[in-house]
Amino acid sequence: MYAFIKEGSINHSRETVMSHVKKLQPLNYNRFMWWRTHTDRVTPLGKRALLKDRILNGDFEPSSYFWQAQHALYTAKDKLDLTKHDTRYQIELCGIDFQRYKKLMEDFEKEETNRMSALYDTFTSEYRITKEELEEKFLKFNGTILDFYNYAEEFFYKTPSSVRKDNRGRPKKVLNQPLPRVLQPKRGRGRPKKS
Repeated sequence: MYAFIKEGSINHSRETVMSHVKKLQPLNYNRFMWWRTHTDRVTPLGKRALLKDRILNGDFEPSSYFWQAQHALYTAKDKLDLTKHDTRYQIELCGIDFQRYKKLMEDFEKEETNRMSALYDTFTSEYRITKEELEEKFLKFNGTILDFYNYAEEFFYKTPSSVRKDNRGRPKKVLNQPLPRVLQPKRGRGRPKKS
């Protein structure tokens, strides 16, 4: 068990992990999501929000599940005493922490995939650029997402808003034009009045 923790699962120092975990908001226990101990303080904006607002809100920042998983490994490492405990007792002692680590890493991979696809979708709809070109630019660029947005504003062609906006719903009513005869309400029909 200790070899699993020691080998390469812990990628950062305890101070780094704790500094990231302290920024998160603790959660109350939830039996349906028992492995999550903290949450981001970010409520994602909708798809129709401006790209810059979504970036400033933190919608595309890395997920906090990675730091929670690293914290779970440090918790398991603190519980172990290799001089006293045999392998079976180590498994019993740290089983929950390893399950927590596994589930948090699954959540992290799922969340990162969703955030990256949302980032690609918003950039490709906002600017005239393909996903492959955008991926190449991301890999070459050094800086934050906000820096990349400022770079894109300066150097990429913007997609016209008429093409970008989704024309959903009922069309707007056109004023000052008579309705066609077919659509005009018929008068004089209905139930006759009783006398």
